[in-house]
Amino acid sequence: MFIKCIPKGLGAFIFVLVIASCLTACDEQNRPVRGFVLPPGDSGAGKQVFIDHGCYQCHTLPQEDLPARVSNPPITLEIGGKVFRVRNYGELLDAVVNPNHIISPQYRMALDSEERKNLKSPMPDFNEELTVAELIDLVTFLHDQYIKMDPPGYEGYGFR
Repeated sequence: MFIKCIPKGLGAFIFVLVIASCLTACDEQNRPVRGFVLPPGDSGAGKQVFIDHGCYQCHTLPQEDLPARVSNPPITLEIGGKVFRVRNYGELLDAVVNPNHIISPQYRMALDSEERKNLKSPMPDFNEELTVAELIDLVTFLHDQYIKMDPPGYEGYGFR
């Protein structure tokens, strides 16, 4: 009923005004991304999740003091290094929550043709082990690593 009372051009103008004000309210650090954005987490707690779940066994963080490795993984991926697939926060979240969604090209090339037939990520699926709070903290910690190192191709909260 209220919508019928708005003159034709005014409704479109109000819609554009609302969208424009929403877009200008976003600063460079908090721009929207495609996909789901978690609430802010605790980066320090995320580092502890990274250590407690053994992520440092296969992922390196040059700017972080981490325990020594106790295993020899098939490949090692530097978080915040040259970015192959993780180009923004949304893709980072996807890589953590669904590790089989995208398999590292480095890992794929390390396998023989028979192993590639049933290709799965060597990264375990931690969805049953991590609490929601731990997941939020872990993604916050990893996102902070990418932002600190400013690797080529990582757009943070932006999207292509």
